[in-house]
Amino acid sequence: MPPCACSLSKSKNCGETTTKVHPIYSRALTALLLCILPLLTSCVMLPIPTTESKVLAGKPVKEEQLSFLKPNITTKQDVIERLGSPNVIWEDVRLFAYNWDMRQGILFWAVGAYYSGGMGTEDIPKHYALLIQFDEQDRVQRFERRVRPSSQSYIDFLKEWVKTPSPQSPQNPPGQGE
Repeated sequence: MPPCACSLSKSKNCGETTTKVHPIYSRALTALLLCILPLLTSCVMLPIPTTESKVLAGKPVKEEQLSFLKPNITTKQDVIERLGSPNVIWEDVRLFAYNWDMRQGILFWAVGAYYSGGMGTEDIPKHYALLIQFDEQDRVQRFERRVRPSSQSYIDFLKEWVKTPSPQSPQNPPGQGE
């Protein structure tokens, strides 16, 4: 009986061919699949920062416009004449709030699944507020121009500000304007 051809290659199973994949090729194939799979079904979000030059909502109040505000001197009527009607009036705590949103970036998004998908853009807002609190005689007690975190609700933002002690504003250093 002729010797099996496989016996020359020292294979135990005659007639059976085995293929071994080198470990480096196996890793390359895995990496390639991991790169291709997201292309079949994926979601991509790319935030792009911009300058704050576009007003998304409201009317901005610039720092220069606040120079007329003097605690214990400026009246509620003076504020309305200079800045117009506030967006929010919270009578219980004698608070005026002027709100506006500026674009701080653009969010590019794309969603895909097999042969269909969609894409678009959204403005990323930065929420500003000018908060003015009055005393019992309707005179400015304190004021502050602040940024509201997107993660905080508007009412919580106002409540937190009302509860915080009055910081000395640059327009009213100690011993001046009283």
